[in-house]
Amino acid sequence: MNKGRRNVTLGLLGVPAVAALIGCNSSNDSKAIEMNFHKLLTARLTAELNDESVASKLEPFIEEACFNMLPPFIVISRASNLIAFAFGNRPNDSGNPNELAKPGPMNESLAACCAALYRQKAMPMYVQWEIARYLDSAHYPDIPARDVISIEPRWDDSGKLIYLSTDGVVLDIISEYFGSDPVALGTTVIIGHRDHIKRCVMTCRSRKVDCYAPEGIELPVWYDEQSAQPWTRRRELYVLQDISAQLMMMSQANIANAYPNG
Repeated sequence: MNKGRRNVTLGLLGVPAVAALIGCNSSNDSKAIEMNFHKLLTARLTAELNDESVASKLEPFIEEACFNMLPPFIVISRASNLIAFAFGNRPNDSGNPNELAKPGPMNESLAACCAALYRQKAMPMYVQWEIARYLDSAHYPDIPARDVISIEPRWDDSGKLIYLSTDGVVLDIISEYFGSDPVALGTTVIIGHRDHIKRCVMTCRSRKVDCYAPEGIELPVWYDEQSAQPWTRRRELYVLQDISAQLMMMSQANIANAYPNG
C-alpha cells in the first residue's frame, strides 16, 4: 500500500471536500514518470477536445479518479473512532426485497478487519449492519458490545426497505451519534473493501470527517460472485462503477464551486 499520499484541493475551495488524493513518491525516477504521465494525458485530452486550457483543468480529476486507487493512510494509534462500510451482501432465503439480505462472507471479512484493528487499539466502531452482525460475542467475545454501533437500514411508511448509500451511512453517524458535528469524531479510520476504501474516505471527507485508511490492516481485495449486488461480483465491473462515482462527486463539487448560488 502506498503510504506516501498527499492531499491537493484542485480548486475545490469552499466545497464539501472532494479533495483529490494524488499519489506521490520520493524518488526522482517516479517523479519524472508522473510528470510525463501528466503531460501525456493532457496532450491526449487536448487533441480530443481541441482545447488545451480545458484539458489542463480536467486532467487532474481524470488522473485522480482513474489512476490513483488508494487514499491516505494513518497509524492506528492516532485514531479515535472507526467507521466501516459494507460491500455487497447475499440474497435472503425468502426472496422478499423488503426483508434484510444475508450479510455474506465479504462482510465477515470486513468484520475481521475491524476486529484486528480494535485489538491494536480499542475504540468505538460505527459499522454498517452487515458487518455488525459478525462482530457479536459469538465471533469476537473479547470485543464489548458497547463498542460496536450498528448502522441499520430503514423501512419507509409503505414497508419498503431502504438501504443507506455510502454517503447516507456517514450522515447517519454524524447526525445520530455526534450531534451533527463531524469534528466531534476526531481522527477516524475507515474500513472497507480495498477497491471501495478510497471513495469511502472521499465521502467521509466531503462531510468534513478527518479520516484515513489504517496502516497495517490488509483489506479484502477478492469479490463474492454470489453477491446480491451485481456490481460487487467482479472486480472489472466494480472498479469502473467506482471510478464513475468518483468523477460524479468531483463534477458536482466543481459545479457547486463555480455556481454556489445555483
